Amino acid sequence: MKKLFWLLFIIPTCFKGFALEVNKLSELPGITRAPVYYNIGKIKTVLILGNSIVQIPIEAILSGPADSGWYGDWGMAASIRDSDFVHLLIRDIHQIDPSVVVKFKNIADFERGYVSYPVSNLDSLKNPDMLILKISENINGKKVVEDNFISYYDKLVKYITTNNQSIKVIVDGFFANANVDRLIEEYALQNNYLFVTTSSLSKDTTNTAKGKFKRADISAHPSDKGMRMIEQRIWDKIKDYFKK
Repeated sequence: MKKLFWLLFIIPTCFKGFALEVNKLSELPGITRAPVYYNIGKIKTVLILGNSIVQIPIEAILSGPADSGWYGDWGMAASIRDSDFVHLLIRDIHQIDPSVVVKFKNIADFERGYVSYPVSNLDSLKNPDMLILKISENINGKKVVEDNFISYYDKLVKYITTNNQSIKVIVDGFFANANVDRLIEEYALQNNYLFVTTSSLSKDTTNTAKGKFKRADISAHPSDKGMRMIEQRIWDKIKDYFKK
């Protein structure tokens, strides 16, 4: 009986010590802990921030060139609204939990002017249960170090998630933007946020809308196939949070 008592005492102590050592390891440079799924089944609001791949504001369509060939207020250049990656994500989320509210917004103005961007424009969107941030493409990669871009990126994330309870999902660019994508990935890993890479997808031109529009900048956007690939990569990272 005494031997059994000591075994019951020693074994949990050993495992406790092992857990502490694992936590210490996670603090070493280059080592990050896997995300903790403490919010499983508790995600009720999702916010997706991005650029034209997320949404084209209707005012941009109305003020744009009449011969651009683009006509939709959804993710450029998906053939229909339900084929862009945002609406594909909404579909997959609602198949598990129809009560989840998903909001999305184009913040390309932040990409082009992050130094002076008024983050208060996003006040109505603060503190979602999950933030998916997919920006990169419109950022000048030659100036990100000089301008300390990542500090403004961090400011944006923290401003949106002031309660520090949101699951953060960091996504790089569809068009490779090496300097920016590297900083974004490093930022995600250093903060133990979920990271999704999509920067290799545009190398396959069938993932783009090449040849479908007169303007090259529109044709460079994801095709329906490219949108599915983006959505699948993000969904693979977040789907466990929506389990019942």
